[in-house]
Amino acid sequence: MSKTLTIRLQDELAESLEMEARRTNRSRGRILQDALRAHLRTPRPHALDALKKYAGIVEGPVDLSTNKKHLAGFGKGKRR
Repeated sequence: MSKTLTIRLQDELAESLEMEARRTNRSRGRILQDALRAHLRTPRPHALDALKKYAGIVEGPVDLSTNKKHLAGFGKGKRR
């Protein structure tokens, strides 16, 4: 089963698509399908992947986020 999708392209992109279709003798739809498949197949890094190298290097109490005594006085510095 196939579905129809209507998209709006900027003039420059539509021209490039048309030129590619002529150059490769393929339909615009086929070019867009292939591009979408390639895009969806490419693995995208998760935002947390950038932080993996820091996991486990921080020292401190293990219950910092749940034990309120560790946060006593936090943010109550001297005001001038």
